[in-house]
Amino acid sequence: MRTKLLALALATMAVAPATGCSYGDMLVHPNGKIYVARQDRFLFGALRKLYECSPDGAGNVTCIAMEGRP
Repeated sequence: MRTKLLALALATMAVAPATGCSYGDMLVHPNGKIYVARQDRFLFGALRKLYECSPDGAGNVTCIAMEGRP
């Protein structure tokens, strides 16, 4: 029983960092664009993406993924 509990605890600790993402950076550029860097914790950030968002006057924001950038 103790071995199973230890194995479950180790498996939970191994999977926990890979189960979510965190938006680590956000930058508002003087040209009115907002840049958001999505930095995941899976594979030490190998799947990070950068988004360029354009707000309009009505409070809506349109974001597109920036290809070819880290």
